[in-house]
Amino acid sequence: MKQYRIDVNIVDDHIMVCQGLADAINRSDNIRVSRTFNTIEACRQTLQERRPDVLLLDISMPVGDGIDFCKEVIAAYPKMKVIAVTIHDEYSVIQRMLDTGVHGYVLKYSSVEQLTEAIIRVWQGERYVCPEAQTIISQSQQRVVALTDVERNILRLICDGLPNPQIADRLSLSTETVNWYRKRILAKFGVSNTVNLVRLVLKEKLL
Repeated sequence: MKQYRIDVNIVDDHIMVCQGLADAINRSDNIRVSRTFNTIEACRQTLQERRPDVLLLDISMPVGDGIDFCKEVIAAYPKMKVIAVTIHDEYSVIQRMLDTGVHGYVLKYSSVEQLTEAIIRVWQGERYVCPEAQTIISQSQQRVVALTDVERNILRLICDGLPNPQIADRLSLSTETVNWYRKRILAKFGVSNTVNLVRLVLKEKLL
């Protein structure tokens, strides 16, 4: 007979995902999924009376914000561990979630072995970020560049879709100067054209 040690709850609006995760996790000798929830509110009400050791939380829920809910439960129940289990592999989302104090971050395409490892490690007091998310964080941090005030202003106007002559008028610069700055900004971000620059800046919210 299995000796369960770690009690886990799951919050995900997709019933099949909840069931699939529960079935996979319950194959472990040391972990048991005792409850699943398809809404944040259902989880919130249950936590007032009974809390698991570890809560697996999807970030994208149809009603309520997963990041805000994570902040709420960490503040209200400091002994309970929370792991984000999500499809979001954008640096900005990962960093926002880590800033809440979440104990773990696992992408949904990670293996079951990674998820069970995350559960055990956060239960033991560690923080766990899956290797894929760690790579995204590392690559994004490497892209952080220092911009002057002029470069930052020009970058904002580039992202607004303004051509060089209009940017020059806005900032009281010559078109040639704006063109020089544009090339300098492209080089700093390591991209070859304006389309890729704007896509990178907007995706990762670098402004």
